[in-house]
Amino acid sequence: MMALGTLGVMLPRAETVRADFESGPTQLGRAVNSIVHIYEEPSTVSKKVAYLRYDDIIKVPEITSITDKHKRVWHWYKLADGQYVDSAWIQPVFNIRNVSDQPIPEKGCLGEMTMAKTEVFTAPRGEKINHLFYYATTFWVLERIFDEYGIPWYKLLDDFNGGSYYIRAYAMRLVPDEELTPISPDVPMEEKRIQLEILTQKVRFFERGKQVWETQVSSGKEKGSTPYGVFQTNRKRPCRRMVNEPANPNVYDLPGVPWCSYVTDNGVAFHGAYWHSNWGQRMSNGCINMRPEDAKWVYRWCDPAVPTDQYFYETEKGTRVDIVPGE
Repeated sequence: MMALGTLGVMLPRAETVRADFESGPTQLGRAVNSIVHIYEEPSTVSKKVAYLRYDDIIKVPEITSITDKHKRVWHWYKLADGQYVDSAWIQPVFNIRNVSDQPIPEKGCLGEMTMAKTEVFTAPRGEKINHLFYYATTFWVLERIFDEYGIPWYKLLDDFNGGSYYIRAYAMRLVPDEELTPISPDVPMEEKRIQLEILTQKVRFFERGKQVWETQVSSGKEKGSTPYGVFQTNRKRPCRRMVNEPANPNVYDLPGVPWCSYVTDNGVAFHGAYWHSNWGQRMSNGCINMRPEDAKWVYRWCDPAVPTDQYFYETEKGTRVDIVPGE
């Protein structure tokens, strides 16, 4: 704690914007590390000129890409002249408010957070929960409730313990069914294949033997945590609260992990990540972290197709997944 206090004296805190800033389509960024340094140049060996704290919100108007001697591309946000921040520790976000009178189905439906960060409560106008919900996270919406002032709230499922959360309805959009329709449904399951290369941290997608897409990911940091082998995506869910197992020394509690397509029985999955943007580097406890929009594409592309009224879906077979060392 003393080090953080000293840092605050030595460096100024970078300019931020209000968490509820109504920006609409303006691109913002959320700091996702306890301290995120601002550098004079797009390099971690250059002079530190300021810093951000966890959950600070900034404007990110310009991105700069630098290729190092190993041909690795690093992305930096230019905040101003002489102020650069590594994009690995900034979650791209927006603040978009919503109004909806769409009925909530009896079984519930999927919702996606559209604000950079949102307070969570035990009941409408109840006590605050020691959690914030973040942009691009997804939750299962159980019902819409109006408080005594006529303000709408959403009751969300806590899928870890069967309980519930409450948030102001403006912070979430209800995901329409057309966004959940399968991609390439005419291609048979046995003619789709996913290949993850651990060395390159790239995942490739094939239809009838032809590559149709690829993207960078972040798999398990520890050797073997993302296992090599042949698997299948036969279990899927559009959202999940992920909590570490008691024996796991890495403590985490991540509500609203979006677009989960499982590849092993013990929970290794492709899914969206909102706690870093360090794509191409191993970051996880074993799962394959992806940009939320990329994980959504995978969720829609791989088999089985999940009915829109179901929170969890499992079949005997799914799309083949090859996890290989790479070259």
